[in-house]
Amino acid sequence: MRTMADEVTEELLTKILEFFKKKNKMLTSRDVAAGVGIENALAKKALTVLVNDGRLEFTSYGGATFIKLPENPA
Repeated sequence: MRTMADEVTEELLTKILEFFKKKNKMLTSRDVAAGVGIENALAKKALTVLVNDGRLEFTSYGGATFIKLPENPA
C-alpha cells in the first residue's frame, strides 16, 4: 500500500530546494531527509527528480556522494 508520504510532490521539491539555498553547501540525502523531516528513501527519490531536472547536481568528494546546487543554474 502506498501512502501520500511516498510521493514526490512539487511542494516537496520546492521545500528541498529552499533547504539547499538556506544551507548553501553540499549535502547528503540523509542531511536532506533530516532537514525537511522525511524518510531517507523519499529524499533520495526527490533528489533524483531534482538532479534529472537540472535543479541540483551530484558531486563526489572523498569517496562519498553529495548533492549540491548547480554552479551555473540553467
